[in-house]
Amino acid sequence: MMMRYKTSSHKILTSLFFTLLFFNGCSAGKKVVVHEPKPLPSWYTNPPNSSERFLYEVAEGVDKQDAITKALNLMASTLSVTIASEYKSHTTARSGSINSYQQDVESAIQADVKPIRISSYQLLESTEQGFRRHLVLIKSDKQQLFESLKKELDENIALLEGQKNSIKNGNVIEQLRFYKQADNDFASVRHTLNVMHVLNNRFDSAPYIQAAERYKGGYNDLRSKVTFGFKANRDALNLVEPIKAGLSAEKLLVQDKYDRYHLTVFIAAKIDRVQSMGFDLARTAISVTTQDHLGTTIGSNKLNITGQSTQGYAVAEENVAIKLKRLIDKEGIENILGLAF
Repeated sequence: MMMRYKTSSHKILTSLFFTLLFFNGCSAGKKVVVHEPKPLPSWYTNPPNSSERFLYEVAEGVDKQDAITKALNLMASTLSVTIASEYKSHTTARSGSINSYQQDVESAIQADVKPIRISSYQLLESTEQGFRRHLVLIKSDKQQLFESLKKELDENIALLEGQKNSIKNGNVIEQLRFYKQADNDFASVRHTLNVMHVLNNRFDSAPYIQAAERYKGGYNDLRSKVTFGFKANRDALNLVEPIKAGLSAEKLLVQDKYDRYHLTVFIAAKIDRVQSMGFDLARTAISVTTQDHLGTTIGSNKLNITGQSTQGYAVAEENVAIKLKRLIDKEGIENILGLAF
């Protein structure tokens, strides 16, 4: 019995030994392949320098489009840095030894420098460098970029002029909204003009600056002509003054002047007088409607304000006026009137 056990154990050990030899031989025959990193292309490591005529930029992204977008952003940032550097040198020359003035000017310039949108470019090189790693080299012709920026500006101005003509017979609030939006649209024009000057130093930006100033001046001039008048029912008489004060705080005129710039604010209130827990309450439903000189409603709002007092309903109603003033201070007179200009 002992001999049979030893023979069986010997066979098992022998089988294990040959099995290990077999797998060891198989693994020895396999070589571990190590992939060398793909060398970066020379156009990426040593891209062309930008010249008087062309701009060049390289970038890396997770795919081709991402890499192109990043390259365009870098190119736009390079133009912005060029502009900032030019301003810096000019302000330094003017300011001399007045360092504090120089620093203030530089900070303002840096805050004003914004990237531009580059739509005119050429993809020179593109390669898949690895997993989710794409490299590109782009090129932009300065003159073509200049012309694309100029075309975009000219189209925007033409569009705004068309809009201005279409609303010239509209109410004064519509016109104010147009001028305000036009002024916002031109907020970045000065930076774009600076970029265009870098691309073409013979460019005359004066007509574009004058156009931007016309829209800003148009808004300020029109706003100064707007006047407000009031009509209120009996329950709303004490609510007129808080709204007048809100308009005056925004430097808007309150006077009875019946022309195309005049607006009338109608205030209607309904007071529900109740007592609760020892308080006199004036629950007031307020309707505010603004009409233009033709009687067309151009803004409206509804408010519910409860005034309270322990000294009678008259004081509770005055508390409504106080709360209305606080609401105007918090939200702005335009929101209270349901207007936006």
